[in-house]
Amino acid sequence: MDLNLVIAVLALAIAAVVAVALVAALARRPAMAAPPPASDVTPALDVLRASIDDLRAANASAMSELRTEMQRTLGATEQQLVTQTGATQRTLTDLSRQLGALGEQSQRVGELAKDIGSLHDLLRAPKARGGFGELMLERLLQDCLPASAYEIQYTYRDGSRVDAIVRYGSRIVPIDSKFPSESYTQIALSRDDAERRTRRRAFLQQVRRHVDAVAKYISPQDQTIDYGFMYLPSESIYYELTLGDASPDEPDILAYCADRHVIPASPNTLLAYLQVVALGVRGLAMQERTRDLQQGIAQVRREFERFVELHDQLGRHLDNATKKFDETERALARASGAIEGLAQVPLAAGSEQGVLPLGLPDDET
Repeated sequence: MDLNLVIAVLALAIAAVVAVALVAALARRPAMAAPPPASDVTPALDVLRASIDDLRAANASAMSELRTEMQRTLGATEQQLVTQTGATQRTLTDLSRQLGALGEQSQRVGELAKDIGSLHDLLRAPKARGGFGELMLERLLQDCLPASAYEIQYTYRDGSRVDAIVRYGSRIVPIDSKFPSESYTQIALSRDDAERRTRRRAFLQQVRRHVDAVAKYISPQDQTIDYGFMYLPSESIYYELTLGDASPDEPDILAYCADRHVIPASPNTLLAYLQVVALGVRGLAMQERTRDLQQGIAQVRREFERFVELHDQLGRHLDNATKKFDETERALARASGAIEGLAQVPLAAGSEQGVLPLGLPDDET
């Protein structure tokens, strides 16, 4: 509070007190019906002087009490002002420090805005854009897969190189990350629907060419699966490519990707696709094991058929041996009979030529 204003208010209060006291003193005097005579003026003046003296003494006492109260009030007010001034000073100091920090943050935000603009200009170049997409793909694979399950910049036998591959057993899954996003940016800058449709058709034509480039990474001789992944670095691009406002005269980009065995994948869908691929690779491995088992069973069957053939051949040999044995047994029986017959024929004593009779038939004698 201003000190001059307090003093003025106190002066007005004192003047009001004096006026009230004077009016009260005059009111206590009896009213006179007529002017007093000249001899009565002196006592009246004495009474007036006494009243004025009393009023002066009362005013002096009131002024003293008022001065004491004013000094006490002023002391308390001064103390409050000192306390408030200290608090205000601290508040202003904190506010100044916060404003300084805010100024530094504003400066950093300005520098960050410049960096963002520089990054935007940097990503306009196709090579740097591909490097940024490859960095995002590598970070995604690094966060979700072990280091042995993927490889960045994988080289094929013919020298060509793909951005990343994911291993599933003996098979690999190729992933390309160099998506042409500048044509999609042009769609977002369209001023009307006609310009948007024109730029969208140009975007789809560029995507078709990129799908053809990704399809070259599908190489069965390099143990790849029958599909390749086209990594899209933004969910908005994935939406525009798969669920955008397509007109009847636009080519079906999803059918084109399916014909080329290329699967478009966003950051949120890539891992889900890879899990599906893992299940498919497991099915292929089971199919290969089943094929190996079938080949083993076929080999056992051929061996069994050969054994049956050898068994039949042995049986035929045994039949032939049995027949030969029977024939030799009959021949032995005949020879044994002939020997027995010879043993029973008597020798002729007077034979002139000394020839033993052989018992030939009559037609041979």
